[in-house]
Amino acid sequence: MSLTAGILTVSDKCSKDPLQDTSGPALRQLLESNNFTVTQTLIVADEKPQIAKTVTEWVDKCQLIVVSGGTGLSSGDVTVEALDPLFTKKLPSLAIAMVMGSLKITPMAALSQVTAGIINHSVVVAVPGSKKGSTENLQQILGVLPHAVATANAGRSTRHLHPQQQQQQQQQQQVGLCGCSRVDDLEAASGVVEKQLGGPVAGRARKSPYQMVPVDKALAFVLDNVQRLPAVNVQVNEIRPNMVVAAPVVAQEPVPAYPASVMDGYAMIASDGPGDYRVLGASTAGSCEVSAVSSGCIVRVATGAPIPSGADAVVMVEDTQLLEADSDGEEVRVRVLAPVSPGLHIRPVGYDVRQGVELLAAGAVISGVGGEAGTLAVSGNHEVMVYGTPRIAVMSSGDELVDASEKSLTEGQVRDSNRPALLCALRALGCDTVDLGIVSDDPGKLADTMANALKTCHGIVTSGGVSMGERDWLRPVIEQRLQGKIVFGRVMMKPAKPTTFATIPNNRFVFALPGNPASAVVAFHMFVAPAIRKMAGYQVDKLQPIISAVLCGPELVLDTVRPEYARARICWNMGLQTWQATVLDSRQQSSRMASMADANALICLPIGSAHRRVVRDGDRVSVLVIAPPAFT
Repeated sequence: MSLTAGILTVSDKCSKDPLQDTSGPALRQLLESNNFTVTQTLIVADEKPQIAKTVTEWVDKCQLIVVSGGTGLSSGDVTVEALDPLFTKKLPSLAIAMVMGSLKITPMAALSQVTAGIINHSVVVAVPGSKKGSTENLQQILGVLPHAVATANAGRSTRHLHPQQQQQQQQQQQVGLCGCSRVDDLEAASGVVEKQLGGPVAGRARKSPYQMVPVDKALAFVLDNVQRLPAVNVQVNEIRPNMVVAAPVVAQEPVPAYPASVMDGYAMIASDGPGDYRVLGASTAGSCEVSAVSSGCIVRVATGAPIPSGADAVVMVEDTQLLEADSDGEEVRVRVLAPVSPGLHIRPVGYDVRQGVELLAAGAVISGVGGEAGTLAVSGNHEVMVYGTPRIAVMSSGDELVDASEKSLTEGQVRDSNRPALLCALRALGCDTVDLGIVSDDPGKLADTMANALKTCHGIVTSGGVSMGERDWLRPVIEQRLQGKIVFGRVMMKPAKPTTFATIPNNRFVFALPGNPASAVVAFHMFVAPAIRKMAGYQVDKLQPIISAVLCGPELVLDTVRPEYARARICWNMGLQTWQATVLDSRQQSSRMASMADANALICLPIGSAHRRVVRDGDRVSVLVIAPPAFT
């Protein structure tokens, strides 16, 4: 039976910006993969009353409460002080177990003031606030927490629980509790991982040691392991599409900064009305010969030029008649033919933009239209704070691959289409890209190329080398040479089942996509694109845009094992007032890159069943938008 848990994040910073919280999602993933159901989550500031109030409210709702953060040595770290008075029974051995286990990983664990105890019938543990520290500490006691919860609720005697606990421990020894997607019992039984670098081909695994992870969980794992980049100041002239504003931007100056003419004409006093006037001079954009206008006089003005003091209207040049000019051709006297009202054809100060008004909210995405950059510039903003730009390397692996620039192919060679496609897709998202080229199926070359790229790039997107072939080395290289952790190695989807995501020390990552071209591009839009958007600062609800559409065209047969993502094109039908999705290519094989040509969407087809084997013309389908839609 699943046990209920609550996760309380204690952090001044995260209470102001919840997207900064990395420990909470990581703890949730760890608990839910180990038979806990997280029913309560909250982020509070480093304040004892808030911590105590929240924990007290949760003890009747959660069997386990994990408090993350506020366990350091500074005066602001008050979690232990908030919890200790609440404990009806302290559990010092749990705290010792966390520290002892963590000390095996880092001596810095000695500086963390973790604690544990029982409040009413709930087990409460406090762990460090970092993602790494919180999960490492909790993993040390994860195996005994169910028994601790049972004991806390058992009353005066707990002897009846001991045989049950012994049985659970035996099961846990057979299947590891690491919380990752690797099948630990397979590794323990066979004594091997997927394959050892340098080992014989006969030593490779015959079955993948990676569980097939559902798409939604795989995406959650990705988003839990990539972080939004720090904000940077960028000059307005250097703004690029897809940058995300990190802080609200206000107008530094009013626009216009002076009363400005809307028309080419003459500035005058409106109450003077039609009649003959002496022309005092001219006011043009950037220059004004006359500082003031008096009754009976007018000043010639150009569109956008300042209005001289005293004038309160502009009469269009079309509503005037020249009466007299001097020998140099300058106007001397002009007749005004039409009446004007005060304010006519004048933009007052701040008419376009008022000084101090918010122009762009935090989270606004810079478009390619140019309007945001232009508005910032005209309002006196020299620079804007945006989230950093992801720098991503792209590499293809495979002895059979040749660059697209090669004029001819020999037998067995294949043109590399994945790398150009992935580079193009990353640039469309606003990334800085590094082209690593084609790397042969050699573990040493793969490791060296990737290690060098990770020195300057946030992550790498590769294609090929992730299946079960004897020369598919990507995952072993990541684990054994780059000290990476495979978060997942297979996804329950069609195409792109072998899609792999790994974390690398120093907050780096690798997406190892399948070698089949359509698989690589589909996996990119399913997992890489949302990760890039999160890094770039996109709001959570904009990481993966999904809409509802009507299927147009032949029926689609549903796969009975995995959900399928059909390459399609969506458009808005003006007559029917609905989105329509059409499969562009009936041949949806994973090898067929042409099925992605002109596609702007992926139709998300569910797993088929005896009750529903096909999706027919006119049926509603969910659609992942991967490029701007069309309109008809």
